[in-house]
Amino acid sequence: MMKRFAFLVVSVSVLVLVAGGFFYWWQTQADVRALNKTLPEGVRVVKSLLGNEYGVINKIDGYEFKIPMEWKGVKMTEYKPEEVEKNRTASSIYLEGKEGSGSIVSIDAYKKNKSDVSIEEWAKFLFSDYGLSGEFKKEQVGEYNVLSVQEEQHLASAYIYFLNYSKIYVLTSRFDEFIRYIIANGKW
Repeated sequence: MMKRFAFLVVSVSVLVLVAGGFFYWWQTQADVRALNKTLPEGVRVVKSLLGNEYGVINKIDGYEFKIPMEWKGVKMTEYKPEEVEKNRTASSIYLEGKEGSGSIVSIDAYKKNKSDVSIEEWAKFLFSDYGLSGEFKKEQVGEYNVLSVQEEQHLASAYIYFLNYSKIYVLTSRFDEFIRYIIANGKW
């Protein structure tokens, strides 16, 4: 009899802990659920179970990355599906952090027209087509080779980084360190 009572007490305690843990998780994920309502299937904002680490998983465009900790999460996100403009097919995601001035980044994923595209030539054509200017620089960010530039005339001195992997990824932000963090903590 005593064993059954002890088993019942332990079972109820475990059930209460599991239910409480699920309730806690559900409450801490409320902001992410709201953000994901506006995103298409295959694109998700995620949040760690414990703590406040956020990330983006984009299976449509083939990347994932962590959000800079200074942002304290994601306030807004918008996904723009593929469209063709000036003979380039691209989709885009726009993210705005909860805190910090300039906690904004946009990521464009361009389909490649050919597999052996030179990122330098491609970026120069893009800048030429849109009347943008700046000096391109090859560099290493984390384990990724990138081409970076600070646009000098039209985009309020925004930083633009180009990655040439399964697609051509173009990351734009007013703050260089946010782009570098996203690239270095991502899978492209």
